[in-house]
Amino acid sequence: MDPPFTPPMSPRKPGEEIKTKHKEAIRQLYKFAKKGLQQLMGYYSLGDSTIRRILQYDLPERKRITRTGRPRESLNAQEIRDVIEYISTNHSTRVLDYPQIKYELNLSCSTKTLSRRLKEAGYYSCICCQKPYLTKAQAKARWLWGITYMFWGLWEWSQILWSDEVTFLIGGKKCKQRCIRNRKERCHPDCIQFQMHRGHTTPVHFFGAIGHGYKSRLVQIHGSGKNGAFTQKDYLAQILRPYIMGFLKAFKAVCGTPQLMEDGNSAHGHKSIQNPCAVWRATWGITLFPHPAISPDMNPIEKCWRWIKQALHRRNRQPTNEAEMVAAVREEWEKIPQKWIDELIEKQDYWVHELVKRSGWSTPN
Repeated sequence: MDPPFTPPMSPRKPGEEIKTKHKEAIRQLYKFAKKGLQQLMGYYSLGDSTIRRILQYDLPERKRITRTGRPRESLNAQEIRDVIEYISTNHSTRVLDYPQIKYELNLSCSTKTLSRRLKEAGYYSCICCQKPYLTKAQAKARWLWGITYMFWGLWEWSQILWSDEVTFLIGGKKCKQRCIRNRKERCHPDCIQFQMHRGHTTPVHFFGAIGHGYKSRLVQIHGSGKNGAFTQKDYLAQILRPYIMGFLKAFKAVCGTPQLMEDGNSAHGHKSIQNPCAVWRATWGITLFPHPAISPDMNPIEKCWRWIKQALHRRNRQPTNEAEMVAAVREEWEKIPQKWIDELIEKQDYWVHELVKRSGWSTPN
């Protein structure tokens, strides 16, 4: 009686590759053991065409084509270096998109291949870092300010009440550029988009203040000047008289001896000592902390405005009128955690040293 038949391999699924050891066994049985096709077909449960194809292999494993159709057009290392050298020329080449780069350099590869190879080299299409334009005189003034306060510690910085005004635009068009750069070139001069005025929008203005362990309420303000500009009379009537003393008193309970920081906005009245704002501050004995001009990167509250703007940008429905904008901005202002604000103040010492290191020019802050 014949022993029970045991197949040499498990049943094969459609499209499944036959293992190399079974292919070699089929060839050995056919060549040396003189087994016929019918016997091999019954023993391995394979079709006639499959057995014949295995017997025709020149190599133990079948060499399969990894990709069919049109061959992939790639870029060699030297071509990628040439592309990177070209886009690093100036700002106008940094902001080119992949189809424009392909056209100007007459590349034969596809835009997807160009994007993939640049990513492999560490270059990505990113939104340009937006910074205000600085002159040499302004950079020098910022550098001297940094030298003056570079030895301050957390105790000194925690005595400052950082205040600022911010404007949110309703109906503004997105005009942020993208540039191709690597991770270390975020603040490269060619990768910065200098901020410009955008018209045809409805501005909504706010005032706020923060300190170490303190966050004021957010106050909506209205400008009565030309084109809705905020004037000294507006600042005195809407901020200084009704709110500043209350803010300073509440912050004094946290820090001890506060100083008020105001930026160089003309509405604050820093250019003379006889304007209404300066006279009111002198009357109430408010001590101002000096702040360099065109220096939003040295004011921690600017990060809070950025937090709110990014939160508004992530909303599925954008505010379409002033009432919706006021409600949305105040809601996001309340969501800013105090611990995160305290961390901004604690990092002020680092950013002052970074400002001095850069000789007063823009920092990544």
